[in-house]
Amino acid sequence: IPNFTRITNTFYDELVLNDNQIIEIHKNAFQGLRVKRLNLSGNKIRFISSQAFIELSNYLEELIIEFDSNYINDIPNAIKMNLINLHSLKLINLNLIEIKNHTFIKFRKLEQLSIIKSHIKSIESDGFISLINLHYLNLEQNFLNDSSWNSLIKYLPNLEILYLSQNNFNYLKKIHLKYLKILDLSSNGLQYIDRNIFHSLEKLYLQNNEINSLQLTFLYSLKNLKELNLDFNRLTFLPEKIFQINFNLIYLSLQGNDLNYLTNYSFYGLNNLIHLNLARNRLQFLLNQQPFQYLNSLKILNLDRNLQMNITKNILKDLSKTLIELSLQNCNLTKINFSLNFFYSLQRLKLSSNYLKELPKNFLNYSILSIDLQRNLFTFIPNLFEYNSSNLIDLDLSSNQISYLNQYDLLKYSNLKTIGLTANPLDCNCHLQWIKQWLKDNYEQDLIKFLQWTCAKPKYLFGKQLTIINEHDMICNENEIIEQETTIESTLISILSSTNIPLTSIKTNIIHNSTIESSLNELIIKDITYNSSGILIISWEYMLSQLPKYYYIQIYDKNHQHMIYQRLIDGQQQSIEIDISDYIEKSSPFYIVCINIEHKKYCRNIFLKLNTNLIKSSSLILTSNKQENEQFIYLLGGILLGAILVCSILIIICYYRLHYYSKENFSQISSINSDEIKSLKTIYYHPLNIISYPQQQSNNTSECSLHSSIETNHLTNDSYHIYQQIPSVHNCQLHLTKTHILI
Repeated sequence: IPNFTRITNTFYDELVLNDNQIIEIHKNAFQGLRVKRLNLSGNKIRFISSQAFIELSNYLEELIIEFDSNYINDIPNAIKMNLINLHSLKLINLNLIEIKNHTFIKFRKLEQLSIIKSHIKSIESDGFISLINLHYLNLEQNFLNDSSWNSLIKYLPNLEILYLSQNNFNYLKKIHLKYLKILDLSSNGLQYIDRNIFHSLEKLYLQNNEINSLQLTFLYSLKNLKELNLDFNRLTFLPEKIFQINFNLIYLSLQGNDLNYLTNYSFYGLNNLIHLNLARNRLQFLLNQQPFQYLNSLKILNLDRNLQMNITKNILKDLSKTLIELSLQNCNLTKINFSLNFFYSLQRLKLSSNYLKELPKNFLNYSILSIDLQRNLFTFIPNLFEYNSSNLIDLDLSSNQISYLNQYDLLKYSNLKTIGLTANPLDCNCHLQWIKQWLKDNYEQDLIKFLQWTCAKPKYLFGKQLTIINEHDMICNENEIIEQETTIESTLISILSSTNIPLTSIKTNIIHNSTIESSLNELIIKDITYNSSGILIISWEYMLSQLPKYYYIQIYDKNHQHMIYQRLIDGQQQSIEIDISDYIEKSSPFYIVCINIEHKKYCRNIFLKLNTNLIKSSSLILTSNKQENEQFIYLLGGILLGAILVCSILIIICYYRLHYYSKENFSQISSINSDEIKSLKTIYYHPLNIISYPQQQSNNTSECSLHSSIETNHLTNDSYHIYQQIPSVHNCQLHLTKTHILI
C-alpha cells in the first residue's frame, strides 16, 4: 500500500487501488486515512496482517479485494475481526473450499456479500448465520451443487438478489425466499425447476442450461415476472398459453434454442411484452399463421439467424402499430416480396448478412430512422420510400457490390447524416466527384477522414481512399460512357422431395448421386392415401432399431412453397390420419408430405385430385437444367476442338522450322573449300551452350593460327560458330592424330 500524504480531517468517499501489483497489507498500512470505500480488485494479495484495517474500522463501509488463491485458503482474520461495520464485502479468488459455521457471525450490518471464483464446494448449515440484513448474495463461479440449497437460504429471510451462475446446480426445488426478486442460475446444467417457486421473482436468468419444453410449467407460478432469459437451452416448442400468467413480462429471450415452429397461442398472455428475442432458432411459419397477435406492446423483435424462416406480411401485421425495431439479420433472405410500410412506428430495421439484391418499391414508412443493409448484394442505393422526403438518418450499405452512385438516389434522403459504403468496389471517376461535396455539406468535417471508402477503379486510384484523393484525379476518358446497370435477379429456392431424400434448399442445379445414397435406409414412406372426406393417411417404416422420440409431420403447398400443416407425434407411431380439408386449395393439387427426424426430412410429392379418391405420389428426380447441360456440352466441345487446333498448328510450325535449319546448314558447309575442310577437320555446329576450351601451351617457337588457314568473313553475321583448337606443331604441320574437335 503506498504511503499517501495524509491530510487531517479529510474524509474520502473512495480509495481505488485496483489492477496494481499489491501482494501484502501490513499493520497501519492505512494510517491517518478515513475512507468509505476501498477497491483492491485486480491485485494478487498473498498476506494480510491480523492488525490490518484497524484504522479503517469505524469508516470503511465497502471493501472489494482480490487474492492469490495459491496462498490464501480462508477469509483473513483482519477482515472478519476488524471490519465488522462493513455494509458491502466482495471477495475474489480465494481457495475457500467450504464456508464454515459462524464465518460471518459479527457482520450484522452486512447487506451485500460476494464471494466469487473461490472454489466453494459446500456451505455448512450455520455458514450464513446472523446475516439477517443481507439482501444481495453473489456466489458465481464456484462449485456449489444441489446439496447446498438448505444451508444457502437458511438464515437469509430478507434476500432479494441471488447470483449463482457457473456452479453445478441441476435442479431448483421449492424454497422459501418470499422477498427474492432477482435470481441468476445461468450456466449450471439445470434440468428441472419446481413448479411452485419464488412467487415474488421479477427477473429470472436461466440461459445456458438443459431445460426442455416440458419443464416450462414453473412459469405458471411467476405472475410478477418482468424479465426471463432462456437462451441456449433445449426448447423445441412452446406449449400453448405457457405465458398466460406472466402478464407483467416485458423482456423475453429465447435465443439459441431449437424452436422450429410457433402457434397462434405461443405468446398468449404477454400483452405487456416489449422485447422479444427469437434469434438462432429454426423457425418456420405456416401460411396464415399469426403467432404475434397477442403482443400488443411489442417494440423490439429479433429474428436473426433463422435460416429457413419463411417470413410473410401476415405473420408481422399484428405488430404494425407498436414495433420500433425489427432485426432479420443472417436469415438467408434472397428476396422480400412485400413492403414493410404498414409498420407505422418502425424506426430501426436490420437486414444485414443476407443475399438481397433489391427491395420492393415504397418499402418503408417515413418513421424509419436507421436501416442496416450491410453484407448483401446491392449494386445501387435502393429506393426505400414513395416520395423524396423521409426521416432516414443512418443508411449502411457497407460490403455490397456498389460501384456507381446516382446523385439523385442519395440526395432524396434529405435528412441523411451517415451513409456506410465501406468495402464496396467504387468507380472513382468524374461521375463520383459530387459525393465529395455532399460529404462536406452533410458530414462532420473531423469524421470524413475516418471513412473507409475505397476505390476499385480506375486502376491508378485502386486501393486509395475516396475521401482523400484529389477531385482532379477523378476523370473520365473521352469515349467513356457510364451506365448504371441494375440487375434484378431472384434465387429460386426449390423445395425438393422424394421417398427418402431430406428436404433442403437448393442453390445449385447439379446434385450428385452421392447425396442420395448417403441418406438411404433410415425411414421409408410406405403409403399415402386420401379420401373424399379430406382425410390423408400416411404410413411409414423406420429402418433403425432405436426409434426416435418423436416425428414431426409437415405438409407443403408445392406451388406456393408454403407450409400448410405441421404436427408433432410420438416416435412409436408408424401411421397417422390427418384431416387436411381446411388446408388444401382447389387451385393447387400438388403438395409435399415430409416426416422429420431430428435434423433430417424425408419427403414425397403427392398429387391430390379433389372430389375423388385419386392420389398420386412420385419420387424426386434430381437432374440438372437442360439448357445448362447443353451449354456445358458446347463449352466442353469448344475447348477440345480449340486444344486440337492449337496442337496441330504447333506441330506444323515445328516441322517447317526444323526443315529450314537443316537446309541452311547444308548450304553453308558446301560453300567452304573442300581441301581446307580436309586439312583442318573443321566442323560447323549450332551450339546450345558456349563451350570454352583452354588453349594448350607449347615450347615451340611457332603456332598455327586458325584464321591463317580459313577465310571466315562469310560467317561474320551467321549464328554458327567454329570451335577448333590447333595443337602446337613443328613447321606448321598438322598432326592429324592429335587434333581436338570440340562440338
